[in-house]
Amino acid sequence: MAYNALNSAITEEFLVCQICLDNFKQPKVLPCLHTFCQPCLERLLATQPLGKLSCPTCRRDVPLPQNGVRGLTSNFLIGKLHDILQQQPGAKGETSQSRADGVPCTACDRGNPAEFYCVECADYLCQSCEHTHRGLKATRSHKVVTSQDLESGQFAAELGARETSKCEDHNELNKFYCDTCHRVICPHCVITAHKHHQYVEIEKAAERERGKIKAKLSTVKNTAGLHEKWIGELQSVKDDWALQVQRTEEQFEKQAEAVQKAKTEKISQLRAMNAVRDKQMKAAMEAVEMDLASAKSCIQFTDSVLQYGSPAEVMSVAGELTAQIEQTADQKILERAELTKGFVNLTFDPPACASEEDISNLIGWIKQTTLSVTSTQLPVRTNVGKMATCSWIPKLLKTVGERGTRDGQFNYPTALSVTSDGYIVVADRDNKRIQFLDKDGTYKRKVGLKFKPLCLEVNRWKNDEVLVTGDGHKIRVLGKRGRESRVIQLLTGVEEKDKTTQGIAVDGFGRIIVTIGYQVFVLSPSGDVILKFGCKGQGQQQLSSSLRIAVNESNQIIISDFGNDSLKIFDPTGRHLFTCGSHGFGPGQLYGPYCVITDRDDNIVVAEWYNQRVTLFSRDGTFIRQVLTREEHGVNFPRGLTLTHDGDGPLAICDEHSVKIFKL
Repeated sequence: MAYNALNSAITEEFLVCQICLDNFKQPKVLPCLHTFCQPCLERLLATQPLGKLSCPTCRRDVPLPQNGVRGLTSNFLIGKLHDILQQQPGAKGETSQSRADGVPCTACDRGNPAEFYCVECADYLCQSCEHTHRGLKATRSHKVVTSQDLESGQFAAELGARETSKCEDHNELNKFYCDTCHRVICPHCVITAHKHHQYVEIEKAAERERGKIKAKLSTVKNTAGLHEKWIGELQSVKDDWALQVQRTEEQFEKQAEAVQKAKTEKISQLRAMNAVRDKQMKAAMEAVEMDLASAKSCIQFTDSVLQYGSPAEVMSVAGELTAQIEQTADQKILERAELTKGFVNLTFDPPACASEEDISNLIGWIKQTTLSVTSTQLPVRTNVGKMATCSWIPKLLKTVGERGTRDGQFNYPTALSVTSDGYIVVADRDNKRIQFLDKDGTYKRKVGLKFKPLCLEVNRWKNDEVLVTGDGHKIRVLGKRGRESRVIQLLTGVEEKDKTTQGIAVDGFGRIIVTIGYQVFVLSPSGDVILKFGCKGQGQQQLSSSLRIAVNESNQIIISDFGNDSLKIFDPTGRHLFTCGSHGFGPGQLYGPYCVITDRDDNIVVAEWYNQRVTLFSRDGTFIRQVLTREEHGVNFPRGLTLTHDGDGPLAICDEHSVKIFKL
């Protein structure tokens, strides 16, 4: 049972191609040490429109030799492992089953069942091929055993020690190692192509390299152990996350219950007050109605006496009539005035914090705090990072500029950046210039250009030089005062020839990262291409031809993909990490993400062109809130964003023809 479990594990992990899920055929090992069938890799390469091959397991790019997949290193260990497993005592049943199924001869194409095995050639032989094998001068000395002997397990040690690596040019066993060319060679190679090279016997070279590899392997094993501990800690964090969410929801429920209770109490108070006032009002109206009837009766009687009464009749009622008139005119008015003194009007006086944002402040904000996951002791930052307080409540401080060509005016500004001393640099596209504003937005100076600038970045690694894109496949580099100091030109490797340089950023290594179409180029500080990645399409890892970029403190590359309505995050080597956002208008959705930046806590801030808003995501791509909108803040097709040097605000955006500065 122990053997069967081991055999199954080894077969699944080492002897089965993870593309076709079958036993390896012509196994080729990639530079990342993952192995696949040669035919599988060739089929995979044929499906790639750009003729690029990446490892199906880890997605690393695979540099191919001139003869393509065929030139990759063959994994001879696969065949040896297979033969060793067949020699294990517990494998007899499997071997017998294989024989019952008819293991074919590997030396011919006739399909005859194999009855022999050549230890030297590692071939299964049918009876006819075994006869020929013994008759040939080159192979007559080889050790050939029967299938029954092979099943007995007595040759397991011998099979494990045999050499399987053969020269691809001469089909002979590799017996030497060329230190000059750093490759294994056969005896024929020694006297031909490697005649004057430094070479040693392969056993000595292997012993030498084994020592080096063992020394390094101990480090990797230690690292693997640390990673296992890290996974355990991350699993613990993951398990605790659901509990934290539940607790937070319960807190919100309690807050909501408190609000509901206050609402119920206030409404009850309001209705009680209304009942008392209703009763008071009803009594007052009844009394006044009676007084009105009495007054009308007095008026009618008095008018009749004055109009139709004789002098004698007038004098007979004059005393009573006068007293009644005086009582009706004075006393009743005083009584009713006294009765209505207790009347009050009803108004609702909301607190000063009655806005939606202030109510949110009253309830509280969700905060994320940095977790110390220290077991790995590696320079890797987790995605459970802090998110400040998520309480961005921007207030407009100033709107700078309007459409025009004069100083401080703009014509389609497309990008912003900030110098180390706080100056705001604006790419004034259709005016073919960049403008410098001071911290409060006052115009300071301008620099004329011969092209329309698309994007710019202040390189604080090189004395605040300004990198400007939009001039073909060039990056124009301006000194701190605006004088052009150099030009970086990408001469090769650009696949979309009609596209120009666009998004640009500088990472923590001082590397310059620039986009041309759907490609991302990573340049050394001097401008040499050291990495490029990106392929065109609409998939999770594919890009459109309109990209802006930013980098965070972990030197991850964040791409706002305008055409795909999403944000794509890559590691410093160009490996895709995750995608966030999708096409739409709701929370967490994007429509035309134009520019992207990060704040001091690595939160992602993106300007959405079509949605006319600025949206905030956490560093792991979780939607937090809409920071600026057209309705509340007058945002009008935003294109550029920047924060001050410490990433703490104010936030400046460029929209249709102006720059708006917000206090956070």
